[in-house]
Amino acid sequence: MKKTLIALAAVAATGAAFAQSSVTLYGVADVALNKSTGTSLQMTSSGTMNNGNSRWGVRGTEDLGGGLKASFNFEQGLDMTNGKLAESGDGPFGRAAWMALSGGFGEVSLGRRLNPAFNTAAAWELTGTANYSAVTAEFASVLGGIRENDMIMYTAPVMGGITVQFAHVLDQDTAGADGANDISLRYNAGPVVVAFNYNKQDDGKTNKHLGARYNFGAFTVGGAWIDPDGADKGYAIGVSAPMGAFNFVLDYVKNTSGAKNATTLAEVKYSLSKRTTAYAAYRAQNNDRADQLGLGVRHNF
Repeated sequence: MKKTLIALAAVAATGAAFAQSSVTLYGVADVALNKSTGTSLQMTSSGTMNNGNSRWGVRGTEDLGGGLKASFNFEQGLDMTNGKLAESGDGPFGRAAWMALSGGFGEVSLGRRLNPAFNTAAAWELTGTANYSAVTAEFASVLGGIRENDMIMYTAPVMGGITVQFAHVLDQDTAGADGANDISLRYNAGPVVVAFNYNKQDDGKTNKHLGARYNFGAFTVGGAWIDPDGADKGYAIGVSAPMGAFNFVLDYVKNTSGAKNATTLAEVKYSLSKRTTAYAAYRAQNNDRADQLGLGVRHNF
């Protein structure tokens, strides 16, 4: 009887330990047919006219007690047209390779991950920063490189709908990249989202943008003022409207510099389920740049 009680206690203790930790396998399968001006029909899974990049990843958390948690994330890109890895950066886990500690003070993470500039744009951009986003077609620098190596990032606790995020990129990358400071301020309360980002490189270059969106119920309006380093400046404006299982987006992004470029995007999504979406996107660019059409399906798991 005593041995049985000891065994049951050991099982209970083990169960409690497992309950405090979790590891999740997740991913995205996204395949599209892409037709661009002057090119033949192509199949892509991480291309410009995909909704997102195909990938798989592992993330986990451990409860350390006292409100403190440890977490990690490893994420790898996949090319579903041929089964090869699709790297985003220097290595196979270039999409994410970081660990963090979080608690009442917020979260501090170390490693390679999405930066505050990307998170800022994702707060107001109506396609959810899809690969075919009109914003990135005109102003790729608005995302500040999307991911950074050697990044220390602090995310403060949300207070009154306000999120503050700061990142410092160490000047130690073997590719010779400069260090950088990146700060994001985001307000999200009810139908209103307002987000501002300021990014400064060690060489003095700066990128900044201010975006917002408002959900009127039947439709959402979004836009931004964009001021990357150099002569290019411009704005974005768009509208999104759900209709049953469909969602429609129309975006217009204007570069008001001497080049006077503009990009118009029309997107239609159809929810086949909570995790599977069919989509079509048409992106038109002036100044003799190629128009593009993408038809695809995305499944999240």
